[in-house]
Amino acid sequence: MIAGAFSSTSGKADTVLTTSGDVLYYTSSRQRLPIGDEGQVLTVSDADLPAWEATGGLSSPLTADLVYNDDVEAQFGTGGGDSAIYHDGTNFYQKVTTGYGIFTGDFTMAPNKTMTNNRSTATISSGAVTGNTNVMSVDTENSESTDDLTVADYSADSLTGAFFGLTSASGSRTVVIKANATPNPKFLLSADFSLDNPSDFAYFAAVNGLLHNYGIAVSNNA
Repeated sequence: MIAGAFSSTSGKADTVLTTSGDVLYYTSSRQRLPIGDEGQVLTVSDADLPAWEATGGLSSPLTADLVYNDDVEAQFGTGGGDSAIYHDGTNFYQKVTTGYGIFTGDFTMAPNKTMTNNRSTATISSGAVTGNTNVMSVDTENSESTDDLTVADYSADSLTGAFFGLTSASGSRTVVIKANATPNPKFLLSADFSLDNPSDFAYFAAVNGLLHNYGIAVSNNA
């Protein structure tokens, strides 16, 4: 029975209901559920009693834990297609579909874990490649037998500060990383280094806020 829904109430309801919109329900006796807030709906609580509940999305900020079952994604972006986070019962996943996964503060890897690096192929164009992964297999322009690499550009906002490695995309072509050449960002190395097979490796730091690619190590594994 809802107060105000009928022209009158009778008996015990008159002593329980006090406000227009109150709901009368029964447990061991007649009880009053006060009128809820605008937009709320009447539902059933965990105690199997009537209760008001908000609709139209979650309130912000949340005041209780939001629990997801395994394999249920929290999705982001228009239509939920840009990124998601979820747990499959064993592992926790952060799925980035568009753009990059970017941490704006300090990031610490858990002890005894390994971070794997993405790998992609880049072809030299006018002496340069543009960075897009942590490890890049570099090929010569127009499949020339040898080609000079003077720039690996990791200056984009989502890449600056990266540690990156360069390898050769082919054992039949040679990429020569030129030391201290121009234009910038140039490779700061003690000498030129040739990548003439996919096992060769050169490692650099594109330090955030600095202009060049700083040589860390090179490994000739011919």
